[in-house]
Amino acid sequence: MGAIPVGIFTSVTKTTCGNNDIERIELFNRKCYILGDMYRLMHISDLHRSKSNPISNDELISCLAADSQRLSHERPSVALPDAIIVSGDLVSGLPLQSSDYPKVLEEQYSIAFDLLQRLTDIFVKGDRSKVIIIPGNHDADWNMAFTAMSAIAQDKQDILELISQQNTPYRWSWKHTQLFHITDQARYEERFKYFCDLYYKFYDGSSLTFSIDPKRDWNLFELDEGRILVCAFNSCVEADCFNSHAIIPSRTISQSHLETINHEYLLRISLWHHDIQGDPRRSDYIDSDTIQLMIDRGYRLGMHGHRHKADALPISLHITPDDHRMAITSTGSLCADPSELPLGVTQQYNVVEIDDSYGKARIHVRDMRIPGIFGPGKLTALGGHSYADISWTPAPKNTLVNTGRGGGYSITLAEQIEILLKDGKYDDVVQHIEASGNRLGQYGKKLMYEALFKGEQWQRLKEKIFEPKDSDELTKLVVAIINLKDWPYGAKVLKAAKESGEYSNMLLTELNNRLLAEERMSK
Repeated sequence: MGAIPVGIFTSVTKTTCGNNDIERIELFNRKCYILGDMYRLMHISDLHRSKSNPISNDELISCLAADSQRLSHERPSVALPDAIIVSGDLVSGLPLQSSDYPKVLEEQYSIAFDLLQRLTDIFVKGDRSKVIIIPGNHDADWNMAFTAMSAIAQDKQDILELISQQNTPYRWSWKHTQLFHITDQARYEERFKYFCDLYYKFYDGSSLTFSIDPKRDWNLFELDEGRILVCAFNSCVEADCFNSHAIIPSRTISQSHLETINHEYLLRISLWHHDIQGDPRRSDYIDSDTIQLMIDRGYRLGMHGHRHKADALPISLHITPDDHRMAITSTGSLCADPSELPLGVTQQYNVVEIDDSYGKARIHVRDMRIPGIFGPGKLTALGGHSYADISWTPAPKNTLVNTGRGGGYSITLAEQIEILLKDGKYDDVVQHIEASGNRLGQYGKKLMYEALFKGEQWQRLKEKIFEPKDSDELTKLVVAIINLKDWPYGAKVLKAAKESGEYSNMLLTELNNRLLAEERMSK
């Protein structure tokens, strides 16, 4: 599947709020905590429902709405969230060989979509760009994954070696006491099909800064008017019916870092599903080296679910005399069965208040200790309070040492071109990029395509995007073809796109319907 087209990002350096900020000071545990113009995140996770005592969407929405009204009158008080973070496990999933597969799985995702849609409408005025969703291990379709595997005979002494290899296609099932081999990789990749369908449907038509693709291991979102960057990582890239390993590949962190290397943010947040620590008998938590890599790339606040328990702790990286520290917070399950929760823990969600210094935050934990009613939680490991204050060290400024004709020059040139694009000087953008040769690489091409598109230079755009590389380019090309009324070429382009298998059926259907409609209207 291709990415959802949303256009190119043009933000440059972000600034904090000015002197008009309203600051109110409240006394907490004999110390002052500046609330000011905070940015607040509702953090929910693990939405899978109890089979024995399921809670309906009406009940969930109602108790969250009632709790939000109560929050503003509590001490410490909390305002409504500005954005919503959903850190995976949207559904329970189905065990292998379920007789009601896939009907019940489809119903589960329908319920999850309805919940997300209504939460968005109530808490962030329907703005889906302010809702960030990632998959969890429950979102992997076990039955789909199993159909992509074949049982194989193997000497017992070789099994451990085979299943321990990095990116191994082999799986061991204790239930079957059998070794399996992933023989149909394309079908195996479809195990997140239902999650991807929900993802495309949810963000369809949203105004996002970056192109997003649920099949990619990372996606980028901007919050707080571009001051905050959130990278949504998929820590379930190897999750299936026989594998519970949690992993965020290092290449994933590097790719997402390079995508924003030209931009400054006041805070970089990383989001994933799995825990960062766990029982030594388990393997479903993230390697600490992964967190160290995130810190090095400038991430200062991490958020996850999976553990079904709220927590907050600092992680440090020591590679120079300076200490680089990241704060990591988890939230509990919004509506899991009590049997799936840790001892003494109930259903939970968090509200994360990011201070306007972007260097600290307060985590408010909300517990459902009375059925259907959320209230202040108890963080036993953090003094028994309903909240915890966390902080992190500032990330290094996003500058390069070489400011001459090397990388520094390229970044300066890119920033100049972004400003021209923002100011609507589309001809100047094209002229600068063509004069620079291939110095800006693929990013330069994207800037050029955006300038030609906004400048409505349809013939030049058609000539430049000869072979679209992603959904954004494909969409721009089809719009250019429609404006040029070159109907046969449009049909040819969409046919080639469908045959490539790189684009979602939803996108191709939408583009084809628009092409046909415009062709009929032109006659």
